[in-house]
Amino acid sequence: MSREKRRCRRLPTTILADIFDAGTLEMQGKGCVFNMSKTGAAFESKLKLEKNKSIFVRLNVPMEILGEVVRVETSGEDLYRYGIKFAKLTMSDAIKFKDIIFENIEGDKDEDIDDLLHEKRKFKENR
Repeated sequence: MSREKRRCRRLPTTILADIFDAGTLEMQGKGCVFNMSKTGAAFESKLKLEKNKSIFVRLNVPMEILGEVVRVETSGEDLYRYGIKFAKLTMSDAIKFKDIIFENIEGDKDEDIDDLLHEKRKFKENR
């Protein structure tokens, strides 16, 4: 049995994204982010990427994120699932990120929403 490596809880989302090569900034393809945390995300795409590849992710929300592919799985014929680890976020991006996650939460996750609201309130109080 493999040990869970995630340090942060992930929240389910449905956010479309454009995927770029981090070095050339050339568009590689599109994907759908299906869960996110403050340190990483998971997305599905027909794009074939290698583990440890640096990518630039433009979410179809007002934010762009630099990250590295840390997990690759096949999710069906011509469909792949990826785990990405985010590069360091600026304070401004971290604030935007929290708002975006909150606005894009799926399902009926009352305890997750309550935790997120509590975290958001604490952050605002400490600014």
